[in-house]
Amino acid sequence: MPGIELVGYYDLLPEAAERAAQKYGGRVFGSLDDFFAAVDLVDICTPGTAHKENVLAAAAARKAIICEKPLARHLPDALEMVETCERVGVPLFPAQVVRFFPMYRKVKESIDAGAIGTPAVYRSARCGSFPRPGRDFSAPYYADFNQSGGVVLDVAVHDIDFARWCCGEVERVFTRGLTFAGKPFQDHALLTLRFTSGAIGHIEVSWSHPRGNFRTRVEVAGDAGLVEWDSLDRPPLLAELYDEQNGFQRLGSSPTSATDEPYYAELAHFVDVVEGRATPIVTARDGLEAVRVGLAAIESMRTGRPITMRDFGG
Repeated sequence: MPGIELVGYYDLLPEAAERAAQKYGGRVFGSLDDFFAAVDLVDICTPGTAHKENVLAAAAARKAIICEKPLARHLPDALEMVETCERVGVPLFPAQVVRFFPMYRKVKESIDAGAIGTPAVYRSARCGSFPRPGRDFSAPYYADFNQSGGVVLDVAVHDIDFARWCCGEVERVFTRGLTFAGKPFQDHALLTLRFTSGAIGHIEVSWSHPRGNFRTRVEVAGDAGLVEWDSLDRPPLLAELYDEQNGFQRLGSSPTSATDEPYYAELAHFVDVVEGRATPIVTARDGLEAVRVGLAAIESMRTGRPITMRDFGG
């Protein structure tokens, strides 16, 4: 990224920071104070349960912050993070990266251009297998609902944010799923959202699909048309390969520029915001609301009742 230097990493597990430095360059810092003294921007990529302490530390050091989703595991923590950054005047940018995927942005642009009229029905899916079983610390983290929030808070938070971007504020949520069925490696949920505009949203998220079969889909229907995208559609270039070590692999690619890669685009946008060249397309309050709706969806699943947002979370 032009004008940006990757300085280094800090991690409670020094060996993790060492691996990152060896792979991407930069140096390892032994303390947060040393790290903050050397950088202008901080990217917080810890598990969600460790977001708050790192965001508050970076805010105290007056550093611009981009923080992975979900913003926090618990609503009071997310609110404290947002209010602290607002009070001290540092940007807190939630990494809701779906807004930066070209196909999703095209959906939003079509809505904004009036191509489908007023949005009435939103549908999306984000379905795959349980993440990284047996590979590292992350599998037990994801399997522990008290830490990860299950498939709703870890996965559906993407689509909740995008649905709000397309359809406005959520009025009510009703959810059914497997989060409390005692099968953490097969979590699955269906969320139904009523927006204040009157639109209806349907979000499916899953950790129950076979390995290697990750799928995303979005569809928005309005009173004048429909826009949709499905990852099962064949990409511009498709390669189907087999080898004895990895088995069958299907590899898609696109002839777009590397700068169109959504994670690159997200970071580039954040830099532009910090340097005054852009207005953020996703705000800390958006990240907070995605957490609030996600937690309301979990509460609906737990109780079997719809949750009205005006009564949830203060």
